[in-house]
Amino acid sequence: MESLERSSAVIDLGKRLVTQLKLGDDEPAQWMAHALAERIKDAENAPPEKRVAAQSSCAELVFQLWERRYSLPTQLRPLKSLEPLLRTLNSLDTTSGPRFRFMQERPADMKVDEGVEKTLDLAMKLDDAARILVQYFLATAAEQASEETQPWIQSAIDAGADVSLEVRVVRFVDSGLDRSSEAAKMAKEALNDKIQKLEVFASLAAALAKDLRAKHGLLTDEADDAEPNDE
Repeated sequence: MESLERSSAVIDLGKRLVTQLKLGDDEPAQWMAHALAERIKDAENAPPEKRVAAQSSCAELVFQLWERRYSLPTQLRPLKSLEPLLRTLNSLDTTSGPRFRFMQERPADMKVDEGVEKTLDLAMKLDDAARILVQYFLATAAEQASEETQPWIQSAIDAGADVSLEVRVVRFVDSGLDRSSEAAKMAKEALNDKIQKLEVFASLAAALAKDLRAKHGLLTDEADDAEPNDE
């Protein structure tokens, strides 16, 4: 039964690919769509003694095309809405170390001047808040993109195709939007912690903006004083 269901799922994914490849006027894509449609037809109509071979041949082409899902012509890529997000996740290297952390925690035994320590602590708080903002907005974008591509992803999963890249996006959505917490209490505490860090960020940003405005005004006054008098 499982083999029959898997074979049916592979054919369903193949039909999706055929429809997708026919969307444009790309000649190689049209040829691939025709070839795949023929194999699907053979797999569905082959006599019992030839059915296994026909299904295997169909599955082979389906998986080959799926592996090339990101190298098809742009307008024909079934998961093209995920591509900008995947590039961003790769550029941020979310798989190694603390996510999006621009600064590293200093060793606990490192002694620094009290004033310097206070400034560094503020910098770390800003780093925490910036990391939260980056993760949240990327997770929101990932959620929107994954909604568009969910039917494709589910079809590929059912067929047993490789979806490791796409699953990475789904997991990122869950972690970024606090859906991975098993207990509501844990999720609430995590959310409160994020809120506090963002409030600190807003306060520090406002103070910094005020300081920069003051410096800007001072520099403007100095520049005015330095201008030569034509009289």
